[in-house]
Amino acid sequence: MEEFSYKEYTEEESHIYHETMKKIIEGLTRGLPFAEACSLVKVADEQLRGFIEDDALKIVIADMHYTKGFSLEQVAEELNVHVDKLRRANAEMLQDIEITSVEVYRAQNPGSPVGDA
Repeated sequence: MEEFSYKEYTEEESHIYHETMKKIIEGLTRGLPFAEACSLVKVADEQLRGFIEDDALKIVIADMHYTKGFSLEQVAEELNVHVDKLRRANAEMLQDIEITSVEVYRAQNPGSPVGDA
């Protein structure tokens, strides 16, 4: 498994992240297409904005696809997003889950050979 690290947010970035995420999700809840919901907010830091938009998309995939049972094609249609973008985001999300699961297991089971790469 490749080495992976999550972005460490400053307190200010964390505040921007949470406020921006809240506004995007509210826009989506009102039925806006994904791009339009994202356009409701302005974030000067383009890298931070990219992280927020990627995470928002993953949250919507988790909710609509895994919780509510919509196909990725249906989610793409609902959000007006190309299905390939959703597939990439879904694959990244599953990789995030895998990495986090292994890290948590190792932390809870030090010295266990299970989960070692």
